[in-house]
Amino acid sequence: MNLPWTLFLLIALALTSSLQGAVHVVKKGETLTTIAKAYSVAKADIVKANNIKDADVIRVGQKLEIPGSAMHFIEYKIKKGESLSSIASQYGLNTRELGAYNGIRNLNKVSAGQTIRIPTKSGTSAPKYMRLSSSVRNALDKIAVKGGQWKSIVIHHSGTTADRAVNIARVHKEERNMENGLAYHFVIENGTRGTRNGDVYIGNRWKKQLHGGHMKLWAHNQVSIGICLIGNFERSRPKAKQMEQLDALIDYLRRKTGVPAKNITTHKLMHPNHTLCPGKLFPTEQLKRMVR
Repeated sequence: MNLPWTLFLLIALALTSSLQGAVHVVKKGETLTTIAKAYSVAKADIVKANNIKDADVIRVGQKLEIPGSAMHFIEYKIKKGESLSSIASQYGLNTRELGAYNGIRNLNKVSAGQTIRIPTKSGTSAPKYMRLSSSVRNALDKIAVKGGQWKSIVIHHSGTTADRAVNIARVHKEERNMENGLAYHFVIENGTRGTRNGDVYIGNRWKKQLHGGHMKLWAHNQVSIGICLIGNFERSRPKAKQMEQLDALIDYLRRKTGVPAKNITTHKLMHPNHTLCPGKLFPTEQLKRMVR
């Protein structure tokens, strides 16, 4: 049973950081079971930490040490189409709990662009997508993603050791006569031709939610998101920063589109007899571990 909103709010307000954990002041109607659930710790651990002889007897106003529960917060900007319940689900939280930490009374009323605090225990890492630059995240957040359209994410390489996204876009538009320009939805630069290593280029196909031009089959282009890393991975491996940003971008896209891990793949895995892309030195096993 979920705790009433007011109890969750009192729990949030009663939480004070300490080196050992947090201190909770018992409120009327609370039990060790409900307190343990609110802090996601074992009831037995609270009993042990406070030398409680009878777990069924606690008193209003009693201060309880909550072991290992010092809370940290990350900031999260709500995106269009998200609800408090969907965000809570992403982080394994109860919707009322998340509302309590942010003083939100109407759990069904949040707005795009609103920033909320998400509680994490000490040592918990922020979501991978937070590794994207704030400018990229802000740009992505402004794009209204077509729900249910995207079913897979396919990784490519440019096949060129030195290049940049805007040049590839020009070639695709002017020399390959591709009406929508750049065949990919995203390009991750490698620091050549005046770019910065790891920069994420957002193509017009993603901005306008258009089908890709990166796959052989028309049907695949309709539902697959194309990400190209600058480099020739038949000759060398992608740079570490590129792989870090690829990991972060995939994390963002999965949260936004719901593409499952099993549908994140490479061009060659999709068409083994058609292409070598993204090259024999692309770390496919690392990609699988990243999304597992």
